[in-house]
Amino acid sequence: MCGRYATGDTTWEEYRAWLNLTGEPPRSNLEPRFNIAPAVQAPFAMEADGVRKLTFGRWGIWQPWMEGKRLSTFNARAEGLESSRLYAPLLDKGRCLVPAMGFYEWTGPKGKRQPHFIRHPSEPLLVFAGLWASAMKDGEPVMSFTIVTCPANEQVEPVHDRMPAILSESQREAWMSGAAPTEICVPFMGLLDIYPVKGPIIGEGEQLVRR
Repeated sequence: MCGRYATGDTTWEEYRAWLNLTGEPPRSNLEPRFNIAPAVQAPFAMEADGVRKLTFGRWGIWQPWMEGKRLSTFNARAEGLESSRLYAPLLDKGRCLVPAMGFYEWTGPKGKRQPHFIRHPSEPLLVFAGLWASAMKDGEPVMSFTIVTCPANEQVEPVHDRMPAILSESQREAWMSGAAPTEICVPFMGLLDIYPVKGPIIGEGEQLVRR
């Protein structure tokens, strides 16, 4: 699962390099973000007309029929994508890459939850597999996306039984080219830096991800 993450103070140049972007910078301000929650706007990379660009959308797939319903669509299980009525149609032309400095998970009993931050030990970004959609609301297009999850690897398992599908450079291109989800969205094989943070994860600021 991934219910909160950060993009940090990632620069346009870093986004362009890590996501292999070919489009122009987005008009939206790339301000530092250390507490991205479901239903808020966040950046992701999508392809249209042969151009891979960075854009912004609502975290959590939204469709008009969902209005007024309490549905959790900010994560999508890799194992069920191809049979999902919501996500399967997006596998054709709705794949995306979601950049993150790292993500949060919690351990412990209710009321005493301990937040942990999970990031790469030396690289500035992790890149998650994602899916995006566009729908009209009140005459305006609503862009939205979800983060694909897979079973946790050995490092993450003590904290949570699932994790975002973290993609290597070659896996990113395979994902965007249409590879089967179960072949690409697998537990991350590299090393991760997992450490407790003070919490609670409220507001914004770099202090949220400090050891």
